[in-house]
Amino acid sequence: MKHIQSIYSVTRSGLLIILIAALGLLSACEDDDMSTGAPIIERVRLTDPTTADSSFISATLGSTLAIIGQNLGSAEYVYINGYQIRVNSAYATERNLIISILDSVPTIATNPDVPNTLRVVSPYGEATYDFQTLPPAPIIEQVANQYVRAGETLRLYGRYFYFVDTVYLPGDIAVTEGITANGRSLSLTVPEGLDFSGGNYVQVVTQSGTSNINRESQLFDGSGIVSNFDDTFPWGWGINIETSVTTTAPNIQPIENNFALVNMSVPGNYGWSNDKVINMVDWGGAQIYPTAPSAAYDPSLPIADFDARFEVAVSSSASLEGIELQMMYQDANNVELTANVPMTNFIRTQDGSWYTVSIPLNELANGTSTLDTYADILTGNANGEHHFRIVVVNTTANDVPVTIAIDNVRVVNAEMEE
Repeated sequence: MKHIQSIYSVTRSGLLIILIAALGLLSACEDDDMSTGAPIIERVRLTDPTTADSSFISATLGSTLAIIGQNLGSAEYVYINGYQIRVNSAYATERNLIISILDSVPTIATNPDVPNTLRVVSPYGEATYDFQTLPPAPIIEQVANQYVRAGETLRLYGRYFYFVDTVYLPGDIAVTEGITANGRSLSLTVPEGLDFSGGNYVQVVTQSGTSNINRESQLFDGSGIVSNFDDTFPWGWGINIETSVTTTAPNIQPIENNFALVNMSVPGNYGWSNDKVINMVDWGGAQIYPTAPSAAYDPSLPIADFDARFEVAVSSSASLEGIELQMMYQDANNVELTANVPMTNFIRTQDGSWYTVSIPLNELANGTSTLDTYADILTGNANGEHHFRIVVVNTTANDVPVTIAIDNVRVVNAEMEE
């Protein structure tokens, strides 16, 4: 599912193309004598040559504009919504003036009282043009809990969630009502009909454009499970399996049936305790890592395509600063490769709400030892055993009491598109 982004949005990655187009536009202009008349604005367009005959009345932050008119060669400043942008004389001729809308320019998203004007000022006068500046296209930086079902709340975090028109969910579901957004976050109730056969991405459409699909904008489609602590549970050692694989915990409701629970005072200074460890392995050597569908879990694929993910809920008043979640994998030489992520990168509330934690598998390392392809993680250790260990790590000096629930441990191909 891909929905085309608005032409109004110009990314910084295209800056070189923009500058080349701008130079070409200016070089094609006539070398008129410098006028002493007041500037006149006839129209505004983007520097993209395909917009040469167009006239725009709005654009997003970061866009580069070509102002078409008369007596523009002596322009000194352009004011957009009252924000001053100094003119570079190299990009000014009598008929054309090129400027970029800086990120500092106020928009109607942050100040509903902005004048929505573009004003060109020279020593000989000024000209004002009605022009609306919009925030850029939305960016999804985190799906709070990727494991959501119909009737539950989907929460997104990111940037530029202003003037939201539609949120697309897997199954090409278009949600247009009941959306709450404040620029940095967005929430809605998931309707019936989720269908992952065409992909697992979420996209947000605003007046400024459509969010890109990426590994941060995915929902859990059920694939890649290593352990759900119910019917798939390759238990090795760690937390007390009799009491800590449970359906109940203070202020934490299960996502679905059992979850693993770390409920203890985690030792400071990286101190060890088996009660803070969830180690999954089949001691008989059976494969616990996903291998199907074969296209998604092709052994030759780069390890950078894959993430370890699991849902985490915290019920604790103690600060999570300095508390990390570590994944460990033991390679074919029995070297323990690890990767740590701060819990505060993902956990935004400690009220028992579930959040998805993601660890790129290419970050697993021990000195110079790393993984190269997905085949490396399918190999297991020297005994043919396949470990997936999750450890709660306390980097601070003091012991920290925590109640942490973990569920749906999985490995996903985060770059796979249907």
